[in-house]
Amino acid sequence: MYKTIVSLLCWTAILSGILLITAHLLNYGSMEYGTVFGNLLIFTAHALLVFTFFAVYMFQGERNGLTGLLAMIFGVAGNIIVTAIVFVEIAQASLGDVGEVFSSPAIQPIYIFGPLLFVIGMILLGISLIRGKILPAYSGYFLLAGTIIFALASVFPGFQSMIEIVGSLFTGAGFIIIGIQAAKRPAASNKTDAIF
Repeated sequence: MYKTIVSLLCWTAILSGILLITAHLLNYGSMEYGTVFGNLLIFTAHALLVFTFFAVYMFQGERNGLTGLLAMIFGVAGNIIVTAIVFVEIAQASLGDVGEVFSSPAIQPIYIFGPLLFVIGMILLGISLIRGKILPAYSGYFLLAGTIIFALASVFPGFQSMIEIVGSLFTGAGFIIIGIQAAKRPAASNKTDAIF
């Protein structure tokens, strides 16, 4: 089962990193909602990240601690919600009249707290990687930097697209490093197999 976890981690981390970088480059300078293809790549990246968060948790084993567990829970939940949000943004980018979806009272809490769960998951994942010492600590620093840079995009709306590209470069690089290095390192504990 260990080989399956490593394979899952390698492929989902590398692909999601590449897709995040490519998508934000494609969306640079486009309309408010980005391009249909760029958003489709973001949608796919976040869907893959659901599995990446889970696989990192399994790969690090006992080294996760509470931080790793919370990173996995918040990361998985946040990515699932963000995928739903990006799905609506794909419709908006294709000039669909779906703007009211985000303004309905039932959806607004999801629209606000889903991305927040993802951000918390990313921060905790970065910390978990740094403290776990199974995968390179600098991959965690890349994820933390990318998350902070993405948050700055909302503070400087005039430079949002450019800031998002820089953030995606850090975040994407962090996930690519995780995927590549997972193939080269032993699991944190052989007890990972005992879970299955």
